[in-house]
Amino acid sequence: MASAVRELLTEVGYARLIMAEVAARAGVGKAAIYRRHATKQGMIFDVLLPDQFLAVPPDRGSLHADLSAVLAEIADSMASPPQGTVPGLLADIHAYPALRDRFAEKYLEAQRQTLTEILDRAAARGELTTRPDPVALNALLVGPVLAWLFLLPESPEQLPVLNSVFLDATLALTGTRSPGAPDDSPR
Repeated sequence: MASAVRELLTEVGYARLIMAEVAARAGVGKAAIYRRHATKQGMIFDVLLPDQFLAVPPDRGSLHADLSAVLAEIADSMASPPQGTVPGLLADIHAYPALRDRFAEKYLEAQRQTLTEILDRAAARGELTTRPDPVALNALLVGPVLAWLFLLPESPEQLPVLNSVFLDATLALTGTRSPGAPDDSPR
């Protein structure tokens, strides 16, 4: 069924996808889909976010490397669905409280837990003098990717290169330095 949803999202888009077409494409009855998914939005959510975000936080040996892996995952999860899907789903997440709660639990809380673990490890390694707030860090990581993909008419193919720029800016805003970054503190 997941492949049917993805195919139809590509062919007809988020707004025009209907459960009957998914059932026909998947070769199942509508009742079978409705037993698993009460709404179209819930079905698409489950297809696009099948597992929790980074169930195992990356441990690459430094704050910069760990956050780089997180940022790559964020960018990939937003850039990989068919065009128009993420903005439509985000609008519905904010319109439907049950879906908003699932999103908060499955995605936002998981992202923030991942970031908390990464920050705790970085603090234990002595990389942080002040520990950034995981919620603010989460917003600083997600915001540029959202803007690049959905607000600006820019190419998703440029994201891997830009992730480094986004990460360096995020670390600067949180008062954290990237390895090798010049020290511009007053002397």
